[in-house]
Amino acid sequence: MDKYFLAEMVTDKLKKGIGITPKALPKKLQVLEANLPSGKMRMESALYQADKLKKITISKHSLGEGGGTVVIIAADNAYDLPFIVVDVAFDFGAKGKVFAEFEAKPLVKDEESTRKYVDPLRKWRDELGKLPAEPANAFGEVGEFLKANLSPIEYVRLVPEKYTDDIVKFADRFFNIYLDMYRKAEPVKNAERKRKMDAFRAEYNKHVLTEDPSGVMLINAFGRETAELFYEYLLYL
Repeated sequence: MDKYFLAEMVTDKLKKGIGITPKALPKKLQVLEANLPSGKMRMESALYQADKLKKITISKHSLGEGGGTVVIIAADNAYDLPFIVVDVAFDFGAKGKVFAEFEAKPLVKDEESTRKYVDPLRKWRDELGKLPAEPANAFGEVGEFLKANLSPIEYVRLVPEKYTDDIVKFADRFFNIYLDMYRKAEPVKNAERKRKMDAFRAEYNKHVLTEDPSGVMLINAFGRETAELFYEYLLYL
């Protein structure tokens, strides 16, 4: 299995499904490399956009011998589509294990978000949760704001490598469910709901760089200025 399979799978699925187009990304952010005590770190990123979506980030990452792909999707400000993070990596944190992270974080915590963006993923999440797995604690704890706003279907685990085919299938199903949500999404017209969405985006952007272990790793590897620019283009909501 190609450790970067997720990049090709998702890029192809989104191009066919919603017609994503490239979005400008500074050359210095397209490939980042640094030598760390744990090995050479590399990030190769591509940025896209589409109707209803302001950014689709697809980054191939590696550290030492391990590596994989992280996919991040943020909706245009007029839509309340959940913030998507999917990361699948091999030998990343533990030899012979697949690191698997799936999140679909609603921008507003209410019954409407639950009905539209949480309930469609419940069966998928229940089935995913039956795979043999262990917590992925080696990367550090998230900060208080992120901990208080975890996705209701959040999954961050180390899965034995022999279940790689299952992870591939679960990833494919996850994006199929998301694309169904995407196609049904309409611009939010309720002013109070839009205010809550904007407030969450602002608060999330204020905390995520320093409260997420990945952000701290980027700061340590490439310096705060480059890490902030990386988040500005590729991760902030």
